[in-house]
Amino acid sequence: MKKALLILYSIVFLLFVNGALAAPKVGGASRSRSPNIIFIVTDDHGFNDLEATDMRDEVDMPNIHKLTSGGALMTQAYCTAPQCVPSRAGIVTGRYQQKFSMERNGEGPLPKSETSIASRLKKLGYKTGHVGKWHLAPDRATKKWFEQVGCTGMADAPVEAVNAHRPQGFGYDEYAQGTGTKYWSNFDVNGKTVEPQEINYKTYEKRSHADKFRLQLQTELALNFIERHADGADPFFLYLGYYGPHSPLDAPAALTDQVLSVEELVAKGYDNTKKPYKNRINFARPYTEVEVRQQGLALLKGIDNGVGEIFQCLEKSGELENTILFFMGDNGAPSGTKSWDGSMNDPWHGSKGIIFEGGARVPYFVYWKGVIEPQVFEQPVNTLDAGATAVALAGSDPAKDPMLDGVDLMPFLTGKAKGEPHRYIYQRYMNTAALISGKYKFMMHENGEELLFDVSLEQPGAHNADKEFHETRNLVNEMPEKAVELRKELKRWKNELPVPNYEGGYHDSLVDFIKKRWGFREAH
Repeated sequence: MKKALLILYSIVFLLFVNGALAAPKVGGASRSRSPNIIFIVTDDHGFNDLEATDMRDEVDMPNIHKLTSGGALMTQAYCTAPQCVPSRAGIVTGRYQQKFSMERNGEGPLPKSETSIASRLKKLGYKTGHVGKWHLAPDRATKKWFEQVGCTGMADAPVEAVNAHRPQGFGYDEYAQGTGTKYWSNFDVNGKTVEPQEINYKTYEKRSHADKFRLQLQTELALNFIERHADGADPFFLYLGYYGPHSPLDAPAALTDQVLSVEELVAKGYDNTKKPYKNRINFARPYTEVEVRQQGLALLKGIDNGVGEIFQCLEKSGELENTILFFMGDNGAPSGTKSWDGSMNDPWHGSKGIIFEGGARVPYFVYWKGVIEPQVFEQPVNTLDAGATAVALAGSDPAKDPMLDGVDLMPFLTGKAKGEPHRYIYQRYMNTAALISGKYKFMMHENGEELLFDVSLEQPGAHNADKEFHETRNLVNEMPEKAVELRKELKRWKNELPVPNYEGGYHDSLVDFIKKRWGFREAH
């Protein structure tokens, strides 16, 4: 008996030292720590523009396609508002931003009463970093905040008060906050630690970085953070806010040469005779339709190149299998002649600035090699779920945190839980609100209008117009019981907000908007 026990103990010991009972081997060494977590947030990125969802056969993003094919492609994913500031406030905090009165651009900065996902992860042992777009600090649009702190604008705003609302004030150990060539940073593109300062890469280090396009700079800063923390004892969390495909549309030839040519896009039906795109803020020069689309594709190509470099960095460092990556858009693409960034929202109607699917349904996938099997995840999710999932992976329980509104997606993505993560997903953008429940979307305007749509999608990258009416067919009268259920729930949620009924907005009528833009249809 003793001999048998000795043999058993020996087997167990050998299994343990060889890693069979230990944590997965990463980078040649067994790790028992939580996984690294990366959020990649794109800007004004339309639903169509991933290879996996491309209905136009125009998108060339092989690096990202490798991840969508190897991970979980979320085909019904929503932002919390179809505009940058409120949407990002939700992503950064993991909480519906309407609960702390950030419902539109200009209603910032992010209140100090809120706790970020980065702060939560930092307390759980993570090294935290932010690179790229933040858009949650004071800026020229936050006039109410200027009044509160007793200044007239950014020129005389107290430095400490401003810094409190930058990434450093919300749990980020390291940061390079910026969108173009200027970054508020405590580390530079070479990895050198610096005192918090604005670094202008047009002039920094004798202009040695002056020719780097903004997406390249953001990628290099992200790579630098990853490389410095890949071998650390602690896991890392990186929030990478790419400033693209958001305007300005100034992609260099090095990127436009990698996508479809003007001639190829003209052959697909884009116009190259008129130049209606003339807003100096968004367009480097007057553009034709085909030129705007090419610029959008080029900016997306720049992001794809960066994601490829990040993938290679994780692979080379041995951290790929110990890193979960969330990729999401902050909202849909704009579509006006003064604002279009060249990205497409197909097959959805609407755009940035309104909570129809085109503005609210975003590109989204989750990748973790060896943990999340390749899948198309069709159930509704939202951008808040990334934060809740991150907190769960770090060892805490998001369900016990009343300040988190997302759901831990891992049980659903690994097959341990069945069904839908959410019974309801909520949205409000000023005087319009929406509730998503399964394939149904109920919309409400403060003027009393109510709309109910079936927003199901048979498969990504395709649209069956004979069956999928989406936001062209109002089902309120055809499905009165469903309308009653969703109306009651949306009103309940709105009544819990600081401002239950938001006065004002960009659109006086949802019905009129539909009639003018795409029209209502009846079933065949």
